[in-house]
Amino acid sequence: MHHAHVCLLPTEILCDIFTTIREDDSKPKSSATIAALARTCRTFQEPALDVLWRDVEGFRPFLSCLPESVVIRMNEGQLSLKRPIFAGEWKIFGRYSHRIHSLTIDGYDLHTTSDQVVQVLISMPSSLLPNLRELQWLDDKDCFFPLLRTLLVPTIWSLTLKVYQYWKPSFANSVLLVSLCARCPYIQTFICAYRNEDTSDIICEAVCGWRHLVHLRTGVLNTQALAHLASLPSLKSLHFRSYDFVDDAQPKSIPVFVSQLKEMSITTPSLSHLTRCLKNVPSLSCLSVELLIDHVDSAQPYDPMDIPDLIISFSECFSPALEQLDVEIDFNCDELRGDELADSRLAFGFDVITPLLSFSRLTKLNLNWLCTSYVGDDALKNMVQSWPLLEIFAFGTEFPWLVPPSLTFIGLVHLIHHCRHLRSVCMPFRAFQIDANSEPFSTTIPNGNVTFFSVGVSPVDDAEAVAYQLHALMPNLTDVEYWDEELMPPLVVAFGDKWDKTNEYLRVLTRNAKI
Repeated sequence: MHHAHVCLLPTEILCDIFTTIREDDSKPKSSATIAALARTCRTFQEPALDVLWRDVEGFRPFLSCLPESVVIRMNEGQLSLKRPIFAGEWKIFGRYSHRIHSLTIDGYDLHTTSDQVVQVLISMPSSLLPNLRELQWLDDKDCFFPLLRTLLVPTIWSLTLKVYQYWKPSFANSVLLVSLCARCPYIQTFICAYRNEDTSDIICEAVCGWRHLVHLRTGVLNTQALAHLASLPSLKSLHFRSYDFVDDAQPKSIPVFVSQLKEMSITTPSLSHLTRCLKNVPSLSCLSVELLIDHVDSAQPYDPMDIPDLIISFSECFSPALEQLDVEIDFNCDELRGDELADSRLAFGFDVITPLLSFSRLTKLNLNWLCTSYVGDDALKNMVQSWPLLEIFAFGTEFPWLVPPSLTFIGLVHLIHHCRHLRSVCMPFRAFQIDANSEPFSTTIPNGNVTFFSVGVSPVDDAEAVAYQLHALMPNLTDVEYWDEELMPPLVVAFGDKWDKTNEYLRVLTRNAKI
């Protein structure tokens, strides 16, 4: 069989081969390998250099292509320049800079970059990186904004500003942000978290000018910005904060989104605020939704009066195509007292959950903060029959609720029986032994996918019998998580002791089953 020599391969295939080598995490010196390939022959040189310089982190690679007589190493690893860069040296840099498609700059990179380097890069006679497509700038110090402004070119389609923390408000960054749309008109991905209202107005103006957005993760968006996003057929991912604008907006003031979103997340200060926000967004077609209540500052994680309207707003806002519904509350449960945990007004039953039954394609449901103690076995059966595709079910164990659960082992059997893709369960129930020879237990096929089970505060009687029945339903489950706080009532602490014994039996059963 005839084999083509590697040097005769098309440039595209060589690039794919070199990219595979560069992205091999098991080989820390992969970049050195690509550099060596670039020096091997003329055929390898261009594709190898393209791969080597495609994704760059920091400014050190920029300086590495300059003569050693120009670069000087200062204290604490900082690099500087002995003199300005001459025209011929800029041409050397230009041989590589046009290959850079992605650049990441963080605080350390800027800390180790001298003022001289910054001044030289800003004064480059032509565009510093003419083909830059992705820029991650993970610092918000004003003194480096002139350099950032130099990097903002029309070819950029992905821009990330300060991903791990909020963008600090200042006049300098406002001046920079207000020019984003003009400098980078073809943005598809934009990530910039902020809280300041003035910054919000500036970002919203930029958002309204971008016509090709695909992914947006940002701070507060006003009604005008959301209306613009709703009109974009390209939009697939939207993450934002919702605060003051909701109070002034008219219901249904935002048009129907023309695109089906793959994911959306909304952060609000309260459940009632979230409800008002969702009422302004009609029939949103989205596959995955994450809703976060930020920094709840009250004696209880939620006001029970807010829950029914909130659940109804889910069914009114999101289409039946929804696959993941994740609702989380940022609340410190250490502040909860025993009387609050035992407050029956915070517990809900099937009637409140009913509006969610229309989401027949759910694979994940996270309402783990909600006290679900009044949901019984028959109610859970109706629920899980509506959600046969469930993989993750989090339903009432995030806080150590002391309202006794209505669910029993029968309810757990219904869950395992009807949700064959299930792999993670959080659900309180009364773990009392039942007859394994009667239905529905006897007709339920074990689910080996379930490897995580949190029971919160769940009463348990016979640890050995419970372990055997859990193993019969979930043969690969090795332990159960539960609330085990010393400040809990004595009865709850006693439950913890029995769950410890249950886990010991489970581990033995699982280990023996593999022998």
